[in-house]
Parts: sequence; C-alpha cells; structure tokens
Amino acid sequence: MLFGEIGHGQDVAATVIDEGGSDGLETDDAGRPHLTSYEHDAVLRHRPDGEYEIVVHDPRLLWPDTMSVAADGHLYVTANPLHRQATYQRGQDLRRTPYVLFRIRIDAGPVLLR
Repeated sequence: MLFGEIGHGQDVAATVIDEGGSDGLETDDAGRPHLTSYEHDAVLRHRPDGEYEIVVHDPRLLWPDTMSVAADGHLYVTANPLHRQATYQRGQDLRRTPYVLFRIRIDAGPVLLR
C-alpha cells in the first residue's frame, strides 16, 4: 500500500503531537515515552500529566542516542560522543574509549509488536 492510499496528509498531520526535539526516542510498555537530552547529558521521561522527569543524568552520558527497553526492566542507552569527532573539533579527535552503554532500571518492559 502506498502512503497516498492511507489517507490525506491533513488527516495524518492532525494526529501528530509535538513533544519537542530529541535525538533518541523509546517507549516502554506502560506507554511512557523516553527522550534523550543531549544538551543535558540526560534521558527524560514524559509523564501522563505532560511534565518531563529526569530518568538519568550523568556527565559521561555524552550525546545520548540509541535507546532500548529490555524485558529485564531496564532502559539501555548509548553514549555517543559524536560531537567530539575531529570534524567538529578543529581536526582533533577528542573521543576516548571505552565507549559507554548505560543500563537504568525503569521497572517497565518493551513494547512488543505482534
């Protein structure tokens, strides 16, 4: 099925909710969206009341990017020091290994698609 067959663009646009910008998004099985906040070295969670809460903040969480909720009740998120590449640092590569994968307990599981 082609996109044009689904419906009018205005119909789809009417369902879009602007939750702000983020580099990474993930939703848990409780329906809570998690958003990366690279400006603050953090991951936020959007609460049902419309407010955001900090799930984790750590200065080592550089440019948090890819996230995944696992069946073990944790959110996994990578630190991606993209902004420290030589391209953005006047030719000097400021990235340092080892790179970090964070694991944060959120007491929720993944959204399972059937």
